[in-house]
Amino acid sequence: MTLAVAVLVSTTICAPHLLHLERCSPMVAATIWLAALALRAVSALFCAVFLVFYLPTTELFSLITHWCWHAVIPFIAAHVPLNGHALTDAALIAPAFVLALSTLSVAVGLWRAARRVRQLLAAAVVGPGPRESLLLADATVLVAAAGLRKPRVVVSAGALLNLDDEELAASLDHEHGHIVRRHRYVLVAAELCRALARFVPGTHTAIQELTFHIERDADDYAVAQRHDPRALASAICKAARGRGTAAVAMALGGSVVTRRIRLLLDADGSPRPAHNLPLRLLAFTMAAMAIAGVGALPAAAHAGLHQASSVPTIEHCTN
Repeated sequence: MTLAVAVLVSTTICAPHLLHLERCSPMVAATIWLAALALRAVSALFCAVFLVFYLPTTELFSLITHWCWHAVIPFIAAHVPLNGHALTDAALIAPAFVLALSTLSVAVGLWRAARRVRQLLAAAVVGPGPRESLLLADATVLVAAAGLRKPRVVVSAGALLNLDDEELAASLDHEHGHIVRRHRYVLVAAELCRALARFVPGTHTAIQELTFHIERDADDYAVAQRHDPRALASAICKAARGRGTAAVAMALGGSVVTRRIRLLLDADGSPRPAHNLPLRLLAFTMAAMAIAGVGALPAAAHAGLHQASSVPTIEHCTN
């Protein structure tokens, strides 16, 4: 049963890497990639639970750890008071410690990024910009959504000088799309999943694809406001030439620019299907599996703790 579940989860995690998701709804694709990240994170947590609670109760663990220094290297037995049990216990705890440290580092990184955004707004904002945006004293072409709790659209002086009226309007609606669609919370959740699944193959690609489809969703939001896709594509090209301070915000020129521009230009004559039932079902299934995995974690940890406490204590090495 456990092997079947592991195979099912592994297959589901790999599925997005084999699918062509550029022609489906951006949020369906984003949901699939976010669920894949969540499944990676849950899998990493289950591995940590298995190593800490279940593996020590197996006969294989007992066989591997049933050795002592004085039996392996008699000369140093008196100087190194260690045994196989102690070394293996430390090795089992290490993965859980690494996961906790990785999560803490990402949380601190998110807090620092939010603080940098606040400092940027306090230092560089010179006044109000068009459509309730904030104007930055920056010569680069920058249009971005900044902030987490109370996000604002920021636009640089360089953007006002280099973008024409239609490009600027489309860019502002793109960033308003990020705010209206609450993409910032999706990215925070993705970063926390990445912290737990850092060492799971494919995690970096999943983050990149999720970001790409979030940008696609903002592009679609702007085009839905009756903007010319070509004007938005032109603005993205100009913004991508110099990122400047955009590293601390969701910026217009972010993610994979070439793929976004190609999709925007294709939108003129090649409309994307509005519905794709199989992919919607896949997104729902993957999300449900991730939620079920999170719900099963406490029960798995409790059962493992109970099983570990019922195993007789192994005798320690004696000289």
